[in-house]
Amino acid sequence: MKYKPDSAEVSTLRNEIAAFIKNGGALPKKEREDKFNRLAVELFKLQFNAIAGYSKYCKKKNVTPENINDYLQIPPMPVSAFKSGDIFIYSNEEIYLTFKTSGTSGSERGNAYFSRSCAELTSLAIVENAKRYMFPDLVDTRFFLIAPSPEAMPNLTMAFGITEVMKNIGPYGGKHYLGPEGLKTEELMNDLKKCEQEKIPASIIAPSFAMVAILDKLAEKNMIFKMAPGSRVLDAGGFKGRSREISRPDMVKMIGERFSIMPQYCINALGMSELGTQYYDNNIKNHVAGIKAPVAKETPHWAKTLVMKLDGDMNYLAPNAYSINGALVHFDLSNFDRAAAILTDDLGCYREGGFEVLGRIKEGDLKGCSLTIEELIKKSGSN
Repeated sequence: MKYKPDSAEVSTLRNEIAAFIKNGGALPKKEREDKFNRLAVELFKLQFNAIAGYSKYCKKKNVTPENINDYLQIPPMPVSAFKSGDIFIYSNEEIYLTFKTSGTSGSERGNAYFSRSCAELTSLAIVENAKRYMFPDLVDTRFFLIAPSPEAMPNLTMAFGITEVMKNIGPYGGKHYLGPEGLKTEELMNDLKKCEQEKIPASIIAPSFAMVAILDKLAEKNMIFKMAPGSRVLDAGGFKGRSREISRPDMVKMIGERFSIMPQYCINALGMSELGTQYYDNNIKNHVAGIKAPVAKETPHWAKTLVMKLDGDMNYLAPNAYSINGALVHFDLSNFDRAAAILTDDLGCYREGGFEVLGRIKEGDLKGCSLTIEELIKKSGSN
């Protein structure tokens, strides 16, 4: 059965999750963990009832709302399912945003649907997480977004996410520097120079491959900026063959040379069209708190990231199994409309304080997870 966004059952749970995202981090650990677990199980029940293919997939694994009381029992939805069918708890007239999934080279791209209310929940999660990991020092910055606006590319999740950050954090605003004509290089350089002269800290946000292109352009022009203290850089995604590929230490070194931004203020983020939450490196947060620790991606209190063995049987590694790689599984309460548990095709491992993405899982290495759900969704039709 499909739900209505304004039904009492749905709106009550959604509002409780929004309050948890906003304030749950202040709860004592045991209370916080118990509340996350309860909300995840309740959200699973909604999604089980509304997404026919997912329901059949769960039943194949002998999991139903009647026999589950722990979020670890929730079968994670493989990302491949988004290429196959109707992963949405509402009817199609409730679709407000559609983000295209990345897909592998030459493969079909899927759709991640967001209702208006879930877009608001996603914005809340994005902004709260950015405050925690990108701006823990409460510094106000001017934003330089090397991405198109959401109006120009409504199907691009990064355009939506970084624009929500710009709109909701700080007084200086900013601009998008990627349009139909490509990178607005001269406008970007002029605005960076003005920001430098005004001694306003800058937040430069770009896909990883675009960041390399900008750094190469600065090197070609022999341009060096001395951005104000408190400036920072966020890159996201990877290179995906769209620029020359360089190591992260080399990129951070180039950022220091061209922008005078310290390595502690250079972070990477993991975002997925299928998820509402983004996952940030913890180095700015640790630096501000005076913590010396290896860089890792952390999960906020409304999400969990686990490493699953590649046997396809929901066997999760112990959090201190740092030397063993597996498939990354994200449990995300902000993923209200689709699936709270997502099995990615990212290979990763636990690190002290969080996790690390190591690359893509090779085809055939993850056993038995993706096949049956695609078939079930295709057969299920609409509820």
